[in-house]
Amino acid sequence: MTSRSSPYDLCVIGAGIAGLNALFVAKKYLPPSARVALIDRNECAGGMWNATYDYVRLHQPYPMFTAGNIRWKLSQPDEYLAKGTEVLTHLKYCLATIESGLSITKFWLSEASMVQEDVSQGERLVTVRVSSLPNGTPTEVISAKKVIYAQGLDVPRLEPLALSSHQVVSCTPQTVSQHFDQTSPVYIVGGGKTGMDSVLALGDRATKRKVSFIVGQGTVFAKRDLLFPTGLRRYFSRHSNLKMLLDASVQFDGSNEEDVFRSFTEKYTTNPGSGGERFLFGQLSEAECARVSELTDDYIYDYLDDVVDTERGPEIVYRSGSRVPIENGALFVNCTGHLFKGAVRGAPLLSENNAVLTISSQAAFHFLPAMSSYFLSHLFFAEKLHDSSFYILDNDALVALNPKAAFLTGMTQSLLNTLLALEALPLTAFHEFGLDFDRWHPAYKRLAGLISLQINRQKLIDHCRETLDRIAQTYNVTCHPVKGLDQGH
Repeated sequence: MTSRSSPYDLCVIGAGIAGLNALFVAKKYLPPSARVALIDRNECAGGMWNATYDYVRLHQPYPMFTAGNIRWKLSQPDEYLAKGTEVLTHLKYCLATIESGLSITKFWLSEASMVQEDVSQGERLVTVRVSSLPNGTPTEVISAKKVIYAQGLDVPRLEPLALSSHQVVSCTPQTVSQHFDQTSPVYIVGGGKTGMDSVLALGDRATKRKVSFIVGQGTVFAKRDLLFPTGLRRYFSRHSNLKMLLDASVQFDGSNEEDVFRSFTEKYTTNPGSGGERFLFGQLSEAECARVSELTDDYIYDYLDDVVDTERGPEIVYRSGSRVPIENGALFVNCTGHLFKGAVRGAPLLSENNAVLTISSQAAFHFLPAMSSYFLSHLFFAEKLHDSSFYILDNDALVALNPKAAFLTGMTQSLLNTLLALEALPLTAFHEFGLDFDRWHPAYKRLAGLISLQINRQKLIDHCRETLDRIAQTYNVTCHPVKGLDQGH
């Protein structure tokens, strides 16, 4: 293991969408001579997009999925849903663009096995131990003046479900294409976006077979046609992502999640099944919903516990206690939820001496990690975060306790922090904020929304704070201002 004595100006851990947005922002604050270390477990930029299934697509128009305001080099209509390979190509391009103004040393196929803040002789430095993967052997120790741990949602790679039966096949979305030419029944386990993608892929590429969805409580999706209208509707539609955010946040008071969730889903969401009790910010078009409904034979609102072998053949065992016989050779595709289940816990938003910023769903700033990274990095470099009234939220803990309250709390917190950021950051930070979904709409419509926010600013801030304080008291989770409070977990 080697050690480098000359400190880096910045070390970013993670080269996914969160890490790339942190680098984009850092470039605005660091001098051209700055040295930056980038550590990632993959062999290139892209984060989770390095391991996605081959039929994955963005569920939003592609121009708004980027680092900062870096434009895509893709000749497609704005409403196009980019393929996974296209997303990965763009994220690599984002890193190359950022590198044109920074000296970045890349540690691929590596992880930070230790991040320790030290203050000696008045100098604040962070020691980072770099370990190679997959064996985790320490290879180098570096030091940096600042560290951004951009783990984001820390999305793990799905593994096949560990089923007891030897008469069924268990696979993941990454390997399901190996079974496209078979005719045995398919059970899609998980009703989120991965499940929807998998049904559509089966319909496009596989022989006709019985498809069943095991969806738990069910998931609803934002209506893409409503929030990202095309044609003339793009210029005259009354709906926008900002309006959706306001509708949910203003109605929610921290105790009425059932009523607000019902109202929200009726107005803004769709679902190919008969209902849904969870919303994880995914999007579907009405055409996609209709196609999924056409391809699906059965929706099962229960949770899969196991598949066991009996004298009569394999049987599904559900969490409710019911058991259902199934055919030999049935295919189970693991599309279960993996968001808000980050493996790294215990890291505060800011380290004791404000040199390490951790971007995670356990101390979230916004319900989307890329947006959290963009704004937190600005505030981190501008030194406006450590003594601020911005709220942080442990999304993971709240989702486990009450998914409906978690979704609405995330919307409320994001609205509050955006309002506060408008005052704390220069306008250039918002002009370069390419992740803003409302960029889909014409400038006059966005301007009208901003004017409305400013007019009602203080009333909205007061309401959001009251709601978030009530959530903290009710659920005893991290949901409080950064200023003057312990951020540990």
